[in-house]
Amino acid sequence: MAVSDSELLVTVLARFARLLPATHELPHILDELMRSAIDVLEPGGVTVALSPQSRGDRSEVFGGIPADLLDLEACQRDHDRGPGVVAHSCGAPVTVTEIGSYGDLWPEYANLAARHRISSVAAIPMRLDGTEAGVLSLYSRDPRRWTGRDLSVATLLAGMAAGHIVTVNLVARQQRVTEQLQRALITRVVVEQAKGVIAHAHHTTPDAAFELIRAHARRNRVTVHAVAHGIVELGLHI
Repeated sequence: MAVSDSELLVTVLARFARLLPATHELPHILDELMRSAIDVLEPGGVTVALSPQSRGDRSEVFGGIPADLLDLEACQRDHDRGPGVVAHSCGAPVTVTEIGSYGDLWPEYANLAARHRISSVAAIPMRLDGTEAGVLSLYSRDPRRWTGRDLSVATLLAGMAAGHIVTVNLVARQQRVTEQLQRALITRVVVEQAKGVIAHAHHTTPDAAFELIRAHARRNRVTVHAVAHGIVELGLHI
């Protein structure tokens, strides 16, 4: 059935919205997305498939309620066809009232849906400003004509989740850059210390000391940082 109580919808959306800035744990937010969809739309089941940039057009199955519906998402991923694949590629919701009638187009998916006693599906792209984050799929065991209100609510939930995914990915990228800069700084400090040690030991300039360090690294097929660390921390003599 469609949303039965506007107050319930407001409550669920408010709960979901409060969660967004409170956590950077992607599994938590996507689990809440599925539970929110169940609360307000009352489908027979829900799944989420993510589309990380590192996986290109191939989806990564995240989770499902109930869990056995993950088979349907894995089937689409493995055969690269099905309503979720279409929704992801075209960036628009795909609704199917009778999955069995699409047996010629999606034979593996239709057969598997029949085994799971699933009749209908609505696949909603999770997107923000043209960025495709994945697909939210709603399932019904009875034939269901998905209404405009169903799709509007599902699209709203999917869009909120997509915004969070974009934020999580941005934070993760920033953390990686920060960690890389920190490692580079630490490496530079250690190398400078090693140059000072070698310059003092050989009565030479820092630049000449660095050439000695680099030559030693090449001969032993190790990094300059490894040699510098050995000099500073282990008393390596070169």
